[in-house]
Amino acid sequence: MRIAFVSIPRFPCAVAVQRDPALARRPLIVGDAEQPKRVLDCSASASAEGVRRGMTVRQALGSCPEAVIVPPDPVLYRGKWESILDALGGVSPEVEYEELGRAYINVSGLGSHCRGEEALAAHVVETVRAASGLDVCVGLANGKFPAFAAAIASSRSGLVVPAGGEGAFLSPLDVELLPVEPEIIFRLRLFGIETIGEVAALSVQELQSQFGFAGKRVWQLANGIDAEPLRPRPLEEKVEASLGFEAPVAGVDVIVAAAKQLLSRLRLSLRGRAAREMALQAELATGRGWERRIVMREAVSESERLAFVLRSSLQNAPPPNAVRSLSLRLSGLAGETGKQLSLGKRGRLQRQLEEATRQLKVRYGYSPIYHCVDVEPWSVIPEERQILVESDA
Repeated sequence: MRIAFVSIPRFPCAVAVQRDPALARRPLIVGDAEQPKRVLDCSASASAEGVRRGMTVRQALGSCPEAVIVPPDPVLYRGKWESILDALGGVSPEVEYEELGRAYINVSGLGSHCRGEEALAAHVVETVRAASGLDVCVGLANGKFPAFAAAIASSRSGLVVPAGGEGAFLSPLDVELLPVEPEIIFRLRLFGIETIGEVAALSVQELQSQFGFAGKRVWQLANGIDAEPLRPRPLEEKVEASLGFEAPVAGVDVIVAAAKQLLSRLRLSLRGRAAREMALQAELATGRGWERRIVMREAVSESERLAFVLRSSLQNAPPPNAVRSLSLRLSGLAGETGKQLSLGKRGRLQRQLEEATRQLKVRYGYSPIYHCVDVEPWSVIPEERQILVESDA
């Protein structure tokens, strides 16, 4: 299978520099908002000073005191990356999302449509640049690991490894690129092995004697053999509408009214279908993004119920600052279904109890509600007559 690996190195930093080009002139650290504050990403110049992802911001400033620290903006990162994935979906329907800034796409048979694989790689590069405005590296090869190595090791935007040449291409590269446990890399270096070609020169038996079952996997990767299947992200239809304000607004009532207006715009797009998830996004006056995702227990099509859920969510957790623009996305679309309701008060109470039990199970990972089940009701020992069983109701 011909795989193209798309890589946007240091994705959060690249997005931050795109938003504020002045940040490109100094070492940059994107500091995580969690406590203690840790480095989410850093620029190449900060990395050269010893800054690493995962270290505390205090340690990072000790290594690179002249660095500029910017807070992360997950909403902006996710929105830009999703637009890139949607654009890649126009190249191939099979796109695997690995993490922010990294994706695999199945390009088998597409080279003939672009006058060769070199042109195909260039087309993928232009597609990502048009969707995001960011620089990207693309590697194309047989298998996921050779494609990954081609993108990482290439000094150009796109590099194509010809079919059957994966082993020769990987041979001079550092063993650090192998997607294996860090302990395996450490032990390979203890043996004086520095390149992938030196690993490929060993036999499967020699590697298995050191690393067990993982030895065969190491040998296959070193020889450019990677049969790991692509895991494409599921394709789902989404409907979305946006609204901008002439001046930033801060009142919850105004934001709720705007959200209802967006909901009314999407009513025709639903065409009688129901939505399982709502995502309300806003651009704050500070320039940062804000998002509220609402996953409903069942698909909802009634505008009144959707508006009630929106109002309740905004009243409980409104945006932290004034809002410049607002967008609403409905996803998880499904056809409307009927529900048979029970007559009488007992049926209504039973449904409420079952729903409360399901919510508790989702929250805690297990059901804290138990019920008794007869096991040996004839036993003379009371403890053996019944047992408590976790309730799934």
